[in-house]
Amino acid sequence: MSDRFFSLMMRRKLILVLVLLGLAAAIAIFVPRSRRIGTVSVDSLRTIYTAQVTYAQSHLDKGFASSLADLGPSPGAELIDSVLATGRKSGYVYTLIAAPPEASGRIMHYTVVARPEKYEEETRGFFIDESGVARFTTENRAATVSDAPSRIE
Repeated sequence: MSDRFFSLMMRRKLILVLVLLGLAAAIAIFVPRSRRIGTVSVDSLRTIYTAQVTYAQSHLDKGFASSLADLGPSPGAELIDSVLATGRKSGYVYTLIAAPPEASGRIMHYTVVARPEKYEEETRGFFIDESGVARFTTENRAATVSDAPSRIE
């Protein structure tokens, strides 16, 4: 009885794996590459946003970080991975621009722009700031606060 049960369980697991592989293949075929890459870049923007919030809470005298390196591995705050800290990840170039410090010396505003390394039709560029709202454009330019909020969230 246990051999039969084991065999049945293995078949069910195999079927589940095949279904999951089929779903992954369908996504790879039917979801445009630019949309899949765009999702990765929005995830990276969200990572940077979360790191900035954490950094500002931990550095009350400084406010937000002034560079991706400040958020990255040591000597940074170790809040984002080493690849993202370089400003290049998953086919995108990330640029963090910090506003000048206020009179108190704190950085209160920043923007991050993610532009594709290679622009293609339907490729998206992204923007996020301290508000946490990700925005995008399909034009070959940097996204801005004036662009539409991202629907890939």
